[in-house]
Amino acid sequence: MNKPSVIWSGGEYRTKCVVGLERDGVINEIVDYVARAEDFKPIAGSIDAIAEMRRKGYKISIITDQRGIEQGRYKEADVELVNDEMFKHLGGVGVAEIDGLYYSAGAQKQDPYVKPNIEMFKRCEKERGDVQFKGGYYVGHTIRDLKAAVAIGARPVLVRTGQGAKTEQDLSRYAYRDIKPKVIIFDNLAAFVESLN
Repeated sequence: MNKPSVIWSGGEYRTKCVVGLERDGVINEIVDYVARAEDFKPIAGSIDAIAEMRRKGYKISIITDQRGIEQGRYKEADVELVNDEMFKHLGGVGVAEIDGLYYSAGAQKQDPYVKPNIEMFKRCEKERGDVQFKGGYYVGHTIRDLKAAVAIGARPVLVRTGQGAKTEQDLSRYAYRDIKPKVIIFDNLAAFVESLN
């Protein structure tokens, strides 16, 4: 099993709940595998949306699967370079820190750190005493993301970016009848953040 790596963990205590975010497909465009810094292409409005969440007082933790590591498509060092590029964009809009960034290097369903399993979320909660996903949100674009949100007790948020439009159609399947009523859907991260108080 691959233990997730922590890229950055810091931040201040906040008065509002945590908003968890998948990276690829929510913050940035998916271009096959996002393996190089130059592959990081922010989805329109996503970087400003994260800044707006900060202004509104929400904690922010990025919880992302990076299956390409175990699959041999890229290395952990590549993921770190992509994340550094993301933080440059965030710094450019005044986001000096977030409350955590965790990723899984695994690709196997049985790996407890690979979504929809929730060990990455639990590790974040353990290491960050002020972050509890229960009662918060987790924003994703796949069924795996939504299942993980439900399992950790966060409100599942689906954005139509990345694979989100297809996932929205998939939610109509009988197999997802228990998840569908819990999911709130937005066109993109910016639209979700606009809905927050």
